[in-house]
Order: sequence, then structure tokens, then C-alpha cells
Amino acid sequence: MNRIILRILIIGLLFAQQACTEKKRTTDQTVDSLMVAVPGPAPKPAFQPIAGRLAGLALTRDSHWRGINLGDDFAVVRANEKGEAFEHDAKHVGYTVEFANLETADMLYYQTDGKISAIEVDLFLNNRQSVSAYRNELEPYFTTRYGSPKPGAGSLTWTGPTGEQVNLKDISRGKDFGLKIKITPIGRVTT
Repeated sequence: MNRIILRILIIGLLFAQQACTEKKRTTDQTVDSLMVAVPGPAPKPAFQPIAGRLAGLALTRDSHWRGINLGDDFAVVRANEKGEAFEHDAKHVGYTVEFANLETADMLYYQTDGKISAIEVDLFLNNRQSVSAYRNELEPYFTTRYGSPKPGAGSLTWTGPTGEQVNLKDISRGKDFGLKIKITPIGRVTT
């Protein structure tokens, strides 16, 4: 008789434990479904490694251009850029990068009060295909960093979260092909 009572108690405990487990699962599922219904902060986009033409330009994910940001000390330009400056004065310094296919990039870094105030880049390219290839890599790069661009006057303009504006324009004319990139504080124009 004791064995029967003991078996009934064990079976009863197993059923009670199973019922509690099922209750907990139902509660957890309810919380999960509520969490799905309430939107949280948008996840940051996963950055892909920089490759191709952008790697050749030495672009990074954490700077405006080649490891240099607006507002950095002007000395950062000389520290980051390799080679001899092709021009310099009290207001700016310019560097050239040459690529294997005889294409080049001229970069002008402007300064105000010892700080980088604007960056202009001229890409001198061989043909229309090269212009399209660079543009097809630069547009998503800038869009990932700064959001959707605004088109205007043959160019695209992105506005960054820290008050910077990036403008990308096709400057091809006749047999001369190229792109111009300007990175400036919002509302500032370089010459």
C-alpha cells in the first residue's frame, strides 16, 4: 500500500513539475512576443572591410579622408600623408597619390587657426568606365557613413552627424575624366 501511495506522489510531482515548466515557457513566449512588437533602437549597419578602389585611396571607416578629420590639428596631415607636398602655403597643403594605371588623386587640405577646415579631392581618371567604377564604390561608402544623399546640380551631397557635408561631383569634360570630392563644414565653401 505504501508503494502505491509513493508511486502516486512521484507521478503527481512529475505532473506538477511539468505543469510549472509549461507555465514558464508560456510566460517567456509572451514576453518574447511583446519584445518583438515593441521596436528597439535600430542596429548599426555592419561595416564591410574597405577593398578595391577605396582601399587604393586609403579610406577608413573612422575618418573623413585617409585617417584625417575636419577639426584635427593641421600637423595630422603631414603625419598621415606620405611623400612630398606638391603645393603649400599658409592656408592649405596639397598631396598627390599615383595609381598603377596612370590615374591620380590630388588632395588639398585647408586650414583655419591650425585646424583642418576643409578637404578637396580631385580624382584624375582615364575613361568613363573608371569614373563609373569609382562613383559606384564611393556612393555606397558615403551613404553607409552619412545616410542618404541629396542630388543637385550634377552632384550628390551627404550631411554628416557632426556638421560635415560631403559633395561628390563628376567633373569629366571631353577627354578629361574625373571626380571631385569636397568635405566641408555645413555651409562653408572652399575655393
